[in-house]
Amino acid sequence: MVRGQLLRRLFPRFEGVEIKYSGTPELMARYATMAVDAGVRIVGGCCGTSPEHLAAMRMAIDSHVDGPRPTIETIISDIGPLTNKPPTDNDPNRRKSRRG
Repeated sequence: MVRGQLLRRLFPRFEGVEIKYSGTPELMARYATMAVDAGVRIVGGCCGTSPEHLAAMRMAIDSHVDGPRPTIETIISDIGPLTNKPPTDNDPNRRKSRRG
């Protein structure tokens, strides 16, 4: 995977007071098999990962036949575009320069 970039369709988001993945269990399963092909040895989820996501990922990995390392083009066509939010000056946590 490309370091420092987020997969928009897999990024967790708030829904009310809960964190949920925008990716479906099927999309997470595809992501998991691509991660294995890329050399990842530990695959899991984070905040918002449901039991359905984990079950789909487990089934996909258990039945997966190793393939070639995925290219950026493969990742984009299967999962969606890679994005990284551009920095803004509106970030209240951003450190201010003392020099001006």
